[in-house]
Amino acid sequence: KEKVSGVQIAGISNISNREMNGVQIAGVINYTKKLRGVQIGLINIADTSAGYSIGLINIIIKGYHKLSFSANEIQNFSAAFKTGNSKLYSILQAGLNASDSNKVYSFGYGLGSELSLNKRKTLSINPELSCQYLYLGSWDYTNLLNRFNLNFNVKLGKYVSLFAGPSYSVYITDQNFGFS
Repeated sequence: KEKVSGVQIAGISNISNREMNGVQIAGVINYTKKLRGVQIGLINIADTSAGYSIGLINIIIKGYHKLSFSANEIQNFSAAFKTGNSKLYSILQAGLNASDSNKVYSFGYGLGSELSLNKRKTLSINPELSCQYLYLGSWDYTNLLNRFNLNFNVKLGKYVSLFAGPSYSVYITDQNFGFS
């Protein structure tokens, strides 16, 4: 359909070739050229978005695309791919602690938002909520790290920013021995 106002619900896919003013809900993929509502599905695609895409992979062609590298108290290397728009973006992340005594591998998903603090958009604050599975040598145990990060960003150039901030973590495990 060219322009949709209202609700599209499908088991596999929804397509709006021009504009979506409303809600798209699909089991697999949602597509629209211009989103002015909400997309809920495994994969959400839009050319531009003034709305919200909620899914595992959210691709807004003229939207928010960030590749982030960091370290924290658990992992000495972490990479995150953030896509969507500044109102709401999804985070696919992976990391590791490669030390000999505390090997940890992780992968996870999260949601975040970028709130600009000045008109030039060189300063921002990014609240992010994520959940990561920590692999500690066995798949037999639940090891979930849930985090809330409050990142303060300083844009240094078109492609480079520095960020830092506090985080709050809740670790859920049924494993009764240490790292291996």
